[in-house]
Amino acid sequence: MREDNRKEYNLAELAELIGGRLVGRKDKVVRGVNTLPRAREDEVSFLANPRYEKFMSTTSAAAVIVGDDYTAQSAGPDIIKCKDPYFAFREVMVEFYGFRKHSFSGVSSSARIDPTAKLADDVVLAPFVTVAADAEIASGTVLYPGVFVGPRCKIGRDCVLYPNVVLYEGTILGDRVTIHAGSVIGEDGFGYATHQGKHEKIPQIGHVEIQDDVEIGACCTIDRATIGATVIGEGTKFSNLIAIGHGSRIGKNCLLVAQVGIAGSTTIGDFCSLAGQCGVVGHVNIGDGVRVGAQAGVTNDIREGMEVLGSPAVPLRQARKIYALLNQLPELRQMLKDLSSELTELKKQVEKLTNQEK
Repeated sequence: MREDNRKEYNLAELAELIGGRLVGRKDKVVRGVNTLPRAREDEVSFLANPRYEKFMSTTSAAAVIVGDDYTAQSAGPDIIKCKDPYFAFREVMVEFYGFRKHSFSGVSSSARIDPTAKLADDVVLAPFVTVAADAEIASGTVLYPGVFVGPRCKIGRDCVLYPNVVLYEGTILGDRVTIHAGSVIGEDGFGYATHQGKHEKIPQIGHVEIQDDVEIGACCTIDRATIGATVIGEGTKFSNLIAIGHGSRIGKNCLLVAQVGIAGSTTIGDFCSLAGQCGVVGHVNIGDGVRVGAQAGVTNDIREGMEVLGSPAVPLRQARKIYALLNQLPELRQMLKDLSSELTELKKQVEKLTNQEK
């Protein structure tokens, strides 16, 4: 280690740190990480996607973390072989850079805390945080400026709520939950009874429960249930701009990418992934391990383990056939018109011959 606190390792040390096997010079020094095209001679990179293999012959990286099955080219960088190169690269990132350090400490004098709220001694409240009546916040949690914690909310240990996060009343967060700036948890669900032409609001008396190790991106919204709970399962991760309807239940260790929209009373199993801008109608069930492609529209139940794409969403193999035909539609249309014209002409000829025989 250098004395200026900037970490550095030789490749042998780095390979040992991530449980990899080095093919190259042991004493080469690494001081950081970068992508294959941008890496310098003292930085390490990784190859986890075959489409980036073309950069292996031109990268300046000190070494590249690759999979166990990678076959080294005759000319190229030193490599560190690992079972899971992407995760190994993650471990290197954590070792070199760690995670964001919070710049706040203690409880700001401008924070507003209801006398009935219960806070652990080491909770951090930045300026202009509001904690309402009967809220509970456990040890190690950090609330950034402008956070609002509504009445009867419960926040677990080591949570981080970034600026202007809003928790409506009764929201429950487990331990190690991270919610990024501008997200709103527990707002009223979109519930109305249309009567005599008017949309009459239905009281939303449920709540939201977010389980341990969930991360919610910026500007997401999670509606409270009309009755009962909207639940986000343990270990699930949201990107930004995601909307979850009232009474929905998202399983454990799911991944939801930007602009996903889930309508109310939908159930999604464990280990599912929903790509960007896909939408799911209400009252459907999605099984464990389902993968939904970008911009897909889910209108029916999906069995566990399926991959779907398209709007309406269909099995991936069928969707690929459909999309393969789309570019041919102008030619197919013209072909159909030509065939129709030929058929019309043939009918005229047949009719003419029939009339002659009479």
